[in-house]
Amino acid sequence: MKEVCTRAFGRPVLSFPPEPKVITSPPVLLFGDFMNTGAARQDRIYEEIRDTEKLRHVMQDYLEDYNMMTSKEMKLIFFMDAMEHTTRLARILRSERSNGLLVGVGGMGKQSLTRLGAHLCGYKCFQIELTRAYDHSAFHEDLRKLYFNAGAKNEDTTFLFTDTQIVQEEFLEDINNILNSGEVPNLFESDEYEKVINSLRPSAKEVGIAESNRDAIFDYFISRVRSKLHLVICMSPVGDAFSYEPGFFGTVLELREVPNLFESDEYEKVINSLRPSAKEVGIAESNRDAIFDYFISRVRSKLHLVICMSPCRRCFQEALLSVAENSLKVVGGSEVIEKLARICVTIHESVSKMTVRFYEEMRRHYYTTPSSYLELLKLYLEKLSLRKEKVTKKKDRISNGLQEVALCVPYCPLISTNRMKPRSGDWAVTMNFLKEAAIPSLAIDSNKLYETYAVVDTMKESMTALEPQLQKQSADTARLMKHLVKEQAQADKVRQVVVADEAVVKVKAEETQFIADDAQRDLDAALPAMEAATKALEALNKNDINELKVFNKPPPLVKFVMESVCLLLGTKYDLTDWPTAKTVLGDTNFLKKLQDYEKDKISEAMLKKLKEYVDHPDFIPDKVATQSKVCKSICMWVRAIDCYAKVFRVVQPKRKRLEQAERELTEVMAVLREKQQKLAEVEKQIAELEASYDRSVAAKKELEDNLELTANRLVRAGRLTSALEDEQVLWEKSVKELSQDMVTMMGDVLVAAASVAYLGAFTSNYRDDLISLWLSQCRELALPTSHKYSLINILADQFEIREWNTYGLPRDNVSTENGILVMHAGRWPLMIDPQEQANRWIRQMEAKDALNIVKLTDGNLMRILERSIRLGLPVLLEEVGEFLDPTLRPVLLKQTFTQGGRLLIRLGDSDVDYDDKFRLYLTTKLSNPHYLPEICIQVTIVNFTVTPSGLEDQLLSDVVRLERPDLEKQRSELIMRINNDKNQLENIEDKILRMLFASEGNILDNEELIDTLNESKETAAIIEDRLIEAEATEENISIAREKYRVVATRGSVLYFVVAELGNIDPMYQYSLKYFSQVFNMVIETTEKSPDLEVRLSTLIQEITLSMYTNVSRGLFERHKLVFSFMVCANILKHSGDIKEAQWNFLLRGPITTKQSLLKKPDVPALSDATWLAVCYLNNNFKSFQGLAGDAVDKILVSIGDFEQLNNANGWYDLFQATVLFYGRGWYDWFIKHKFKGGTEDTYTPSPLRYQDMSIMTPLVFVLSTGSDPFGGFQRFALEMGFKERVQSISLGQGQGPVAEKMIKLGANRGDWVFLQNCHLAVSWMLPMERLIQTMAETPDKIHSDFRLFLSSMPSRSFPVSVLQNSVKVTNEPPLGLRANIRRAFTELEEDFFEDHPLSGDWRRMVFGICFFHGVIQERKKFGPLGWNITYEFNDSDRECALNTMKMFCTGHDIPWDALEYITGEITYGGRVTDYWDLRCLKTILKCFFAPHTLKSGYMYSTSQSYYCPEAPGLQSLDQYREFIDQLPLIEGPDIFGMHENANIAFQYKETQAVIGTIVEVQPRESGGTEGRSTDDIVFDLADDILRKLPELIDPENTLPPLLRLDSKGRLPSLSTVVLQEADRYNKLLVIIHASLDNLQKAIRGFVVMSEALEEVFKACLNNQVPKMWSSVSYPSLKSLGSWIQDLLLRLDFIETWLQHGPPVSYWLSGFFFPQGFLTGTLQTHARKYDLPIDELIFDFKMGTVVLEQNLIRAKHLELQGEAPELYSGLDAPPDGVLVHGLFLDAARWDFAGGKLADPNPGNRIFHRGNDPTWKVYAPTQGSPTPTGRSLIACAGKSHH
Repeated sequence: MKEVCTRAFGRPVLSFPPEPKVITSPPVLLFGDFMNTGAARQDRIYEEIRDTEKLRHVMQDYLEDYNMMTSKEMKLIFFMDAMEHTTRLARILRSERSNGLLVGVGGMGKQSLTRLGAHLCGYKCFQIELTRAYDHSAFHEDLRKLYFNAGAKNEDTTFLFTDTQIVQEEFLEDINNILNSGEVPNLFESDEYEKVINSLRPSAKEVGIAESNRDAIFDYFISRVRSKLHLVICMSPVGDAFSYEPGFFGTVLELREVPNLFESDEYEKVINSLRPSAKEVGIAESNRDAIFDYFISRVRSKLHLVICMSPCRRCFQEALLSVAENSLKVVGGSEVIEKLARICVTIHESVSKMTVRFYEEMRRHYYTTPSSYLELLKLYLEKLSLRKEKVTKKKDRISNGLQEVALCVPYCPLISTNRMKPRSGDWAVTMNFLKEAAIPSLAIDSNKLYETYAVVDTMKESMTALEPQLQKQSADTARLMKHLVKEQAQADKVRQVVVADEAVVKVKAEETQFIADDAQRDLDAALPAMEAATKALEALNKNDINELKVFNKPPPLVKFVMESVCLLLGTKYDLTDWPTAKTVLGDTNFLKKLQDYEKDKISEAMLKKLKEYVDHPDFIPDKVATQSKVCKSICMWVRAIDCYAKVFRVVQPKRKRLEQAERELTEVMAVLREKQQKLAEVEKQIAELEASYDRSVAAKKELEDNLELTANRLVRAGRLTSALEDEQVLWEKSVKELSQDMVTMMGDVLVAAASVAYLGAFTSNYRDDLISLWLSQCRELALPTSHKYSLINILADQFEIREWNTYGLPRDNVSTENGILVMHAGRWPLMIDPQEQANRWIRQMEAKDALNIVKLTDGNLMRILERSIRLGLPVLLEEVGEFLDPTLRPVLLKQTFTQGGRLLIRLGDSDVDYDDKFRLYLTTKLSNPHYLPEICIQVTIVNFTVTPSGLEDQLLSDVVRLERPDLEKQRSELIMRINNDKNQLENIEDKILRMLFASEGNILDNEELIDTLNESKETAAIIEDRLIEAEATEENISIAREKYRVVATRGSVLYFVVAELGNIDPMYQYSLKYFSQVFNMVIETTEKSPDLEVRLSTLIQEITLSMYTNVSRGLFERHKLVFSFMVCANILKHSGDIKEAQWNFLLRGPITTKQSLLKKPDVPALSDATWLAVCYLNNNFKSFQGLAGDAVDKILVSIGDFEQLNNANGWYDLFQATVLFYGRGWYDWFIKHKFKGGTEDTYTPSPLRYQDMSIMTPLVFVLSTGSDPFGGFQRFALEMGFKERVQSISLGQGQGPVAEKMIKLGANRGDWVFLQNCHLAVSWMLPMERLIQTMAETPDKIHSDFRLFLSSMPSRSFPVSVLQNSVKVTNEPPLGLRANIRRAFTELEEDFFEDHPLSGDWRRMVFGICFFHGVIQERKKFGPLGWNITYEFNDSDRECALNTMKMFCTGHDIPWDALEYITGEITYGGRVTDYWDLRCLKTILKCFFAPHTLKSGYMYSTSQSYYCPEAPGLQSLDQYREFIDQLPLIEGPDIFGMHENANIAFQYKETQAVIGTIVEVQPRESGGTEGRSTDDIVFDLADDILRKLPELIDPENTLPPLLRLDSKGRLPSLSTVVLQEADRYNKLLVIIHASLDNLQKAIRGFVVMSEALEEVFKACLNNQVPKMWSSVSYPSLKSLGSWIQDLLLRLDFIETWLQHGPPVSYWLSGFFFPQGFLTGTLQTHARKYDLPIDELIFDFKMGTVVLEQNLIRAKHLELQGEAPELYSGLDAPPDGVLVHGLFLDAARWDFAGGKLADPNPGNRIFHRGNDPTWKVYAPTQGSPTPTGRSLIACAGKSHH
């Protein structure tokens, strides 16, 4: 980089120190072109950004601008990493054809910074919006829009795509094509294609592309798309999407090879060019695949398109600190903010570390992200504000109450005596307290006490002085009253006169009004016509008049009208005198004269003359209008004048009468007003008298009221003080506590907010550890916190918690804390609820608010969600899986926005009104879900998995409810009553404080308040007494209930064992509901006893046995032993009989290797690992002190009825195996004596299993290989009479709909439906689950005879809800010989067994066949020692053999030959494919089924423990079953014909299986050796392995003579063998080195921890060989440490051979492929003597020299070459080879006798120190060597 910068810029960009050293603060190097905001794109300058503060402000401006342009506001804090990432993104986006891949866990800000980066460049940022119907076609539609905008419109666009939006795999193919070529196949249909071509023609023409060249235009379109469309892909490294999605990013962004990128010649070019570099790193030139992988790795390291969004730890801390300081500015000063910010960083980092420990110990995943940190800060500010408001409000109310109490204290003593002084001490104490409480608004000067005394004395003196005044005032008031009565009588007289005059005036006024109305009516008749005429005239103008004037010969009617007008105007005129009329018309005031015409002065003569005109038939306006419209108006006027004049003649007399009447009325009114004035003066005098009287009365009343008020105040003061005297002490205490809360609030709320934000997914002990850490950090930084911190006290109140408990929330603290997390979380809660406790709580709590219950699989989910959001209804989303529907993301993130004053949320493709009352709850039944960070940042995960204490309380309630229903009823009622009383007390206190706080003025005047306070006090006293009584009763009830706790405790222990089974096999799912049903059923059905101790003991035994039986019948045989052991161990762990250290030793062995070891005894069977365990026990456990000295002695082990004398060979060879072996005998004794049961068989007959079923409870057959329950099912159906009503189907592809129809039909008709092989219909499991749940919810619609049977192999796809609520049974042979025989006799019928002509012989034969069947099945437990090939013998073989025997034995004769042949060769032998196995089977058959087995006294075993009963009375099937129950539980190897050491192999295998299974479900110890983390342990282990192992065995260093060709040009055969061996080992070494190197990088965070690397990590941690290595390695069963040591020996053997020539003796076990060496040996001999190789066979000869390969390697390392002295006494034979290193299994070599012999007890494998040298040679052609063949086959069986 330095050279590039120097060459480009002429100088280095950065200066580094001359001497290499770690740069702790690297310089910032940023470039960008966005610093000049508002500049056009072409004017931008790409420059180095040196001022980070300016950069921060510029980005803040861009962010504010972005928020103004979008509805979804982003809130970002620009710390250094954020600015660097944004700058990088802007640089990527500004470049043509540039795309980016952002890698980081969810919540790191990938999407937000991408949007901002696009905004910096001025680009649009597009992101698809997922809906439930979003599919590939919708994705193509969005891509078409993007392509058109980028290609046709030439718009720069950023396409933001996340891994959570990968709805279909096809999306990835399209993304791949966009990145590769830019062209997505089949994206554009023909019409859309034409649209693209047409839109690009002008632009294409400008760049020289012909308009007719459509292909070139489209290529130009694609090129513009690639230039303008920038794809930014956001991926999370957690999960499989990034690393393992098939075909995902076959481009550079996936960092894998592009499919079909290289043709064959180009591929060869790549390989050849990389060979030298690959060789330098240890890759063989011939390993082409490894070279190409190396090429891809180099490509990855050179490309820079990936931005890792996970900063370094130091930078991350700085970022967290910066964000906290910016967010918490509103809290307080800089010092406080600094402390809070540092604690916030500590909180986040501690949770991140705890998640690692959580996974290591509990195997539970949880993730923290920056989003979690922001949620913490947001929650803290919200909760701090609410807490401050709540505490302040409560403190003010209580303080106000105290003030009122203090003010009322002085008045109390005055009630009893007038001269008693007040209790000044009480007052002073209260005042001082108020001052100490630091309440400024309530600071009261204590001097007011004495002022109060003076006021009281003054009031008493005033009461004495006011009494004479009151008497005088009463006399004055009486005198005023007399005078007032006198004056009132005089006024009444005047009032009577005035009233009479008013009546007269009223009559006169009515008469006058009548006259006026009459005249007006007449006028009203004429006025409308007059008004109409006037309006008509007003409508005329000068032009209209001129129109008439122009007539020389006017029409007749015109003349006639004008004649009437002239008459009215007093102008002479006749019909022939038109000029006169024209003269009248010519008058300029003509119209005005008409309008102002004095119509009241028309004479009678004028009316008569006018009459002849008006009465003329043609003098009508309408007729006149035919000749002139102007004359029409004039005609109307004339007629109106005539009408008015006539009316006026009538009205005029009436007017005169009206005027006379009005004059008379005026005179009368004048007289009346004078009299009224006199009356008013009199009334005024009377009013003054009344006012004076009222004032006198008021004064008197005031004096009386003052006296009464003063007396009442004195009384009320005493009553108020009496009412509040008890509250005063409590309130003073509360104010002190609240004041303290104000001090500690900042720290308490911070820890509480952190608990809500982070702790939901953790279990209680992890929560406690984190809270303790946070509180200690607060104390270190001097941030005050409560002495006894409690999340419950800070974020909840008791009333709320009691309500939750009423709705079904368990009462334990963890459940209460979970309830707080659910109700106070900032994000919607996702509750891990395998026992459905949270589900029931939410259902009952929200039922009153119309709760909607939905599932992700519901088709109407989005419709219900939309409706609930709009109406503000709660929604419960049940049974979510590990992935959430992406369409829910806006709801989960609460992405609301305001538009037009409405609060909206974008749901799918529509905006929905958002009601703040909406609540969303999510629950999952998965017990241990793995939620990726993308889910963790969207929800608050709350772990509602039932706790032991919580379950114990629930079960205790069930026990008491069933055993003592009266007690439980009384307790329930008592709890309700106590809750109600406590709530009422709280309400009373709130009411008192509220009334005191709301009171105005003097409180002593509020009699209603004081009365209410006294009533409340009386009620509170009654309630308190009742509470004391109730609590005493509750204590008595609790004592009685506690007697039953032992039963609940046992149930709780059992449940958690049962719950752990789900981690062993996915089919072992048992719900808490099912467990409770069994638990309660046992209590109800168990025999009662009056003796409580006997009853409790019986319940414990029966519950344990019943639970064991019910669960075990659904377990595979290999897991029943595990379950039994876990039950026993957990019971004893809970009782304290087993300590945790002992338990850990049993499971994991010694936990340290650094202890002083005693010298190991020289005992071959005592291995180093065993001796380490012995020393550890000896040093760490008192009970084992002295064990080291007894290690070689025989020890008697006695546990209960079980005793065994054991020596060192049988104990210490496999210490844990024997501990478990004896443990098995012990816990069988334990179960037998404590639970009256056993561990070997839990077979349940079909009728009993059927009783457990119901129409809602199906039966699930859990299948194993070779098992088929259908035959037994058919027989049972026949017995029950349902053979014709059975419907069955074997599920598979396309059979789901058929099965669904069959279930529905069977439910209606009452059939039995059997769905076989459900595991083959994975896609139909979800519909099946919905169908079964629907049937369970509507049992009334199902036929009562309907039953559902299912069968399935273990499968994770099988619905958990169906498993949890079903009866589960397995159908495989039981474990143990006794259990196997008992199962066989359980299925036998009495008629078949007892009624036969052969009588006793028949029963012996049946017993023998059943015993034989059990023996050959149980031999499988010995592995290859039992059978060379494992065979699946099943019950059908036994049934076939018995039926065959019955068919042949019809009389008294027994055809033994036929029976033995059919049974041995056909029935059982037909399954056997190995000759030796068949021979062994027939030999075993002879021991149990042959003529001699019928002889009296015949024993099946040498121990004489097994035989067929032959007592004369032993004839019935039940008697035989009782005999079988007496057989030994643990069978000896002799019954199987095995050596006693065979049990060691079995015990080892069983131990490893049981211990391994239990360890898998146990919490892992945190840290590791000496407290180191698992990462450190694995890293150091990998480092150690890499340091020890060579990188390669270099074939170039081969000794030349090994490569010398023979006369025929052939390479020596053994040289070929060693070169091939070197090649094989090199391939293994490459894999080991590459995987460990990548593993170390992954641990350090440099590469992604892939699934393969995760497997290597786990294997190294568990001391196992990784599968990645074993898949390319030689077969081995060693642990990792031993395997590495063995590999070092092998590599030394091969490398020494290559470099120094062939050894004298070959280490046969050191070959990767031993068969190749043997073939090479034969080939060497064949070449030497020119013989056909296929005619050669081996012979061998034993030597007496013993070789140890580890000593040979040590000598090689010492001498750096071969050491011939190690082979002293050995000479290489001329023909053949010397070999050593063979293993003998189930045999040993007898040196003295020179032959094979039985192994010594405890010595299972003969090897190492006892290993002689074998001389193996190839004899001449045709030499008979049958013995050699046999021995080689035996000796060649190696166990590593």
